[in-house]
Parts: sequence; C-alpha cells; structure tokens
Amino acid sequence: MNADDFATSGWVKKAQDPQEEERIRSSFPRWIANVQNFDLINKGRQLWYYLNSGKCSTADRFLILGALLYLISPIDAIPDVIPVVGWLDDIGVATAVLAYLNNKISQCGSSRETVH
Repeated sequence: MNADDFATSGWVKKAQDPQEEERIRSSFPRWIANVQNFDLINKGRQLWYYLNSGKCSTADRFLILGALLYLISPIDAIPDVIPVVGWLDDIGVATAVLAYLNNKISQCGSSRETVH
C-alpha cells in the first residue's frame, strides 16, 4: 500500500472524526509503552511530532491521524497480537505515510527523539 492508497482508505476517513483524534491522543502514549518494536515506535513518534508541530496542514493531519489510528488499532490487515508479523503491516503504513511527508517532517525537526 502506498500513501495515496492509504489517503483514500477508510482509516483516513475515520480519522476525520474529532472523537477519533481524541482517542488517538489519549491512546498513543499507552501504545508506545506496549510496543516492543523500536522501528515501529520511531515511525509512530515521527508522525506524532509532525502532527503536533503546528506545521501540519489539514490534509496531512488527517493522513497522519489515519496512520496513527491504524498503528494503535488492534484490528488491521494482520492482527498485532501476532508477534513481529503483526507489526509488518503497521510498519508499512507508517513508512508509506512518512515517505510521503518526508520533506515536511524533516523541515520541522519532528524526528528529534528515537528509541534504540
């Protein structure tokens, strides 16, 4: 899946609901605490920092919220309860959105914190 396909997905449409944004904002810290895949955490944080940077357009905001919603949701293409394999689709979505927004994200310095 590429970012353009994801942008027209049900996840991005769902992310346009203000209640979903609040759910993401309240659930994201817990999601980070539970995920053991550092690459996935780093990708999620990059999206999170750009979302909160104040430089994120409305269209980018919905794309990022959709990606974060996909990350924190246990219901997706490959269930997250399956170790390693369950995170591959999440990494793919986060990578596609990050690649799509790469220039904007690097300009705002939103990748300042990574986990090793």
